[in-house]
Amino acid sequence: MNNKNIDIRVVFFFVIMLSLGIIIFILQLFNHVDCEDAKFYIFADHYQTEESVEFYDKTPNANSWKWDFGDGTDTDVRMHTFHVYKKPGEYIVTLTINGNCVHNRVLKIKDKYAEDVMGTPKIIVPKTITVGQPAYFKSTSEEARTWEWAFGENKGIDETSSTAVYTFSTPGEKTITLVTNGNFSTVAKKVIYVHPKVIKKTNPLDVMSYEYEKKAEAFALPRGPVKKDPLEEMLQYVPVAPKTKTEKDSVSSTKKAPKISEDQFEILLLKVAEGSKVKDDFAEFLCDDLEAPVVKNDADLITFSQLCAAIKGKKIKIESIRLNKDKQSNCVKGLDISYKVKKFMIWSKD
Repeated sequence: MNNKNIDIRVVFFFVIMLSLGIIIFILQLFNHVDCEDAKFYIFADHYQTEESVEFYDKTPNANSWKWDFGDGTDTDVRMHTFHVYKKPGEYIVTLTINGNCVHNRVLKIKDKYAEDVMGTPKIIVPKTITVGQPAYFKSTSEEARTWEWAFGENKGIDETSSTAVYTFSTPGEKTITLVTNGNFSTVAKKVIYVHPKVIKKTNPLDVMSYEYEKKAEAFALPRGPVKKDPLEEMLQYVPVAPKTKTEKDSVSSTKKAPKISEDQFEILLLKVAEGSKVKDDFAEFLCDDLEAPVVKNDADLITFSQLCAAIKGKKIKIESIRLNKDKQSNCVKGLDISYKVKKFMIWSKD
């Protein structure tokens, strides 16, 4: 009977190949990017020309990026970058992650000079305005459908067309106000000066030909010795009442929270889960109410403090978030959030 000896080098080769296969599989498993679950954000205060727009990607396991801003400029390969658009219009922003995950988003950029930073229409006025002469005013807001002009002389609306004509009856400073689309939260105001009407002299006085009846010296009183004013001497003995402190009228100003979008709020919550942020970092956005109500996963009602404690130190994936803000103060009064937690390589509702 022939004995077949197995070469130890062959066995060693197969063991090495098997080990390499397992290592490659593990690396691919942990470095895999879910293209359907890309997390990238675009931030801007007003989305207008000559304004810096922020681009930020937080996709798990992403290691390369390519931003195409859609305006013909060079691409950017940074995870976090900024870009300024020169012309208004709609642009298709394309992000390629790890060379194979491609995502598009349409970005609308407005003209900086068409509207101001809050969407308030811009008022164009003539260079010189004079009493009794018609003055022409114009609004440049493209989204306006109705106009309500007030020119500061009457109580009420003076004109309701996009191009207004008004004749001022009195000179001085006037405050022009314009409300478009009935939205009183974006009232445009502009202070102008109305010049008085120029009156031409018909018969100017010829001073050189005027004859005085008497010389000026005839109307002058004779000078006498300088005397002290008796009132000044009497006031030296009159007691002076102490000054009373007057309390200034205090007008309670409504505290306004800084602006924050739902995407920005989501990034901050992800940082809470990572451990780099805490609940107190949200105080200015919640107007110090850290016990604001939170609806979690459409099932549980908890406070914001409890939410921060629940996600701290966990790997979470936020599916949706909606902020409930107060229109006057901009404070976040509550929020609805739906998220999953990764446990043992499986995503599940918390």
